[in-house]
Amino acid sequence: MFEIEIFTKEGFKDSRGEHVLSEISGLEIKEITKVDYAPVYIIDADINKTEAKTIASELLIDKITEKFEISSNSGSRKSKNSVIEVLYKKGVTDTVSESVIKAIKDLGITKEVKVKAGHKYYLHGNISKTALDKIAIKLLANTLVQEYKIK
Repeated sequence: MFEIEIFTKEGFKDSRGEHVLSEISGLEIKEITKVDYAPVYIIDADINKTEAKTIASELLIDKITEKFEISSNSGSRKSKNSVIEVLYKKGVTDTVSESVIKAIKDLGITKEVKVKAGHKYYLHGNISKTALDKIAIKLLANTLVQEYKIK
């Protein structure tokens, strides 16, 4: 299993992260100084790291403005920041994942592949678990169809 995170390269604007930071300040939470946004793809398949890199570089990123990181243990960046991860609940149709699975087959990877797509938000600043829950519920996750984890 591989987890692929997509990040904005230095010198380019992380519009989604900036937007979330603006919305957080609207909740009267002032401890957050920056938000980094990363789409995340959890690839569950019998593939090697080279195949995971091919999937990331050929399908998932814009090579000009984005870079990727791959971990093989569903871990995230080592960081002192708080992380909120948002994924669809089991049983909810995830059309992004379905599209990625089809595109992986188009790359010539014929092994059975499962993909789960989601979002990670890296929040910079010293913030309480209560405030993180408030941000997740009010801004980041539709709890009817999505679940979130705070790390």
